[in-house]
Amino acid sequence: MSLSRRQFIQASGLAMCLGALPFAVRANKDQQTVLPVPPLLESRGGQPLFLALQKSNWSFDGKNKASVWGINGLYLGPTIRVRKGDNVKLIYSNRLSEPVSMTVSGLQVPGTLMGGASRLIPSNGNWSPVIPIEQPAATCWYHANTPHRMARQVYAGLAGMWLVEDESSRNLPLPKHYGVNDFPVILQDKRLDNFGTPRYDKASAGQGFLGNTLVVNGVEDPFIEVAKGWIRLRLLNAANARRFQLQLSDGNPFYMIATDQGLLPAPVAVQTLFLAPGERREVLVDMSKVDSVVITAGESAGMIDRLKEMFEPSNKLHSTNVLTIKSGGLLPLVTEALPSQLVVDTAEINTSIRNRQIVLGDETQGINGALLNSGRIDITSHQGAWERWVVTTSVPQPFHIEGARFKVINHNGVRPEPQDYGWKDTVWVDGRTELLVNMMQPSYEHYPFMYYSQILEMADHGVAGQLVVSPAGM
Repeated sequence: MSLSRRQFIQASGLAMCLGALPFAVRANKDQQTVLPVPPLLESRGGQPLFLALQKSNWSFDGKNKASVWGINGLYLGPTIRVRKGDNVKLIYSNRLSEPVSMTVSGLQVPGTLMGGASRLIPSNGNWSPVIPIEQPAATCWYHANTPHRMARQVYAGLAGMWLVEDESSRNLPLPKHYGVNDFPVILQDKRLDNFGTPRYDKASAGQGFLGNTLVVNGVEDPFIEVAKGWIRLRLLNAANARRFQLQLSDGNPFYMIATDQGLLPAPVAVQTLFLAPGERREVLVDMSKVDSVVITAGESAGMIDRLKEMFEPSNKLHSTNVLTIKSGGLLPLVTEALPSQLVVDTAEINTSIRNRQIVLGDETQGINGALLNSGRIDITSHQGAWERWVVTTSVPQPFHIEGARFKVINHNGVRPEPQDYGWKDTVWVDGRTELLVNMMQPSYEHYPFMYYSQILEMADHGVAGQLVVSPAGM
């Protein structure tokens, strides 16, 4: 790497002055932080689940407390776990000073329950939907989707994980003891000031906000301690715009068992796992023969990068350690083998398939050359329909569809990598991606589904469209 004369002078001067800086500024943290595991909130016996959207205090760096937003008094929200067949009553209580709408991405519900502009919760107001759970087991996530404010509100802390279980998932020999061998892992990037407070400047976010500090469940460089054997990680990229490239430090593969819309037919070994904003993946990690392993996310900023950053902002992560996994004790006498089969895909594809072209632009171009207009319905379909969507872009970005599931047919004419197998609702598009889309739920003119760029700033600027799906039989 070469430096300009100006950069060299800057870096040299900083290096000379580095000894004068307080030690705490220059040194890495002496101790890692235990991964915070969000409390588990379960639907049982028809009791409502209360979710208070409110301000709180939180330490991202292990030293300084910062004012944040969150749910039920914490940064981010509790993990909600429901079962197929439940009718879940939620009570969202907005204790913030501005309106908020909330949604559950990946949950298959009618448009009337999806949140958005038609379900704004005013300051000091409530929203109490009753949500029928009709889909197979899946890892979803709930978050703010307030028009034109989604990026800032999610960054502030209005997000959490939502788990769906069914009979099949409960009977499979998979780790399922929450917080013991089954962990939520929520990845975000922040830009922290000298006092550990996250800063967000929408004006400079451009085509998506990128921070320089990686946080997982709200803290830097956490660790977990587990028993020998298999552990399950439910990975969620809740960043505004950053796509993560994940690997295990010992060179072993992840065993992917599920993607956005649920379990795969069988586990898939994946050496490098890409996780775009909004994507979820469940992986198993074999800790039976190792004492410690680190999940990493690419290359971190070097010394010169850190010095240059004092003169000009950088989007390169200071540390790329996602999670350190430490295992101890002896292997149990009987250990579960990796199951060879997880679920059977019984979907029957209708031969009558409609073709659509979707062109994703930037914050000035929108989708198919038009920015979002709340008074315009862009696509109409019917419940149960199968469609072929060809999504193209010159600005690489993730793409999400509400009320539907899809399979990736190809990326730029090439069969997808194994990590894009299975039913999804969010996909990274770089060039041309072909999707087989299944319309699962109905939506209506006043309660439409949205399809949009999952770069949250782009969605806020109008890289989105509205979708009405007529109910089956109409």
